Amino acid sequence: MLKNFVALVGIGALLVSCANQEKDVESVSTTVVVPGSAADFEQNIANTAYFGFDRYNLTAEAKDNLEKVVAWLNMYAARNVCVEGHTDARGTQDYNIGLASRRAESVKAYLVSKGIDTSRVSTISYGKESLASQGNTEQDHALNRRAHIIVVE
Repeated sequence: MLKNFVALVGIGALLVSCANQEKDVESVSTTVVVPGSAADFEQNIANTAYFGFDRYNLTAEAKDNLEKVVAWLNMYAARNVCVEGHTDARGTQDYNIGLASRRAESVKAYLVSKGIDTSRVSTISYGKESLASQGNTEQDHALNRRAHIIVVE
């Protein structure tokens, strides 16, 4: 009799455990990214070009990343992008706005040189107002010296 009771308790615990696992599996959702969407671009395209200190010329690595942007824009010809120019926290506000603008414009010029219509690419300069990294190390500064490309909805 005690064996039967222990067996029933064990079976009950197993059933409760299985039911809880089933709920855990059901609560996991998958997000489907629609091809050609802003989420697709953000998730699948290297959409940031990094720059050297006080520079706005594109590096070989930046150009490689921008080639992927060009391919995506050619595939989704109805999509437009905005290039956001950024600097690190050093320098005056006025200087950084100008430098960030030159960075954004250099990315736009590259995209246009590869056949993307100029009307599909806008630019904006944030200067040092929208830092990607809040620290004060050289690595933090390097992460902030960038042009970031977003899809315009």
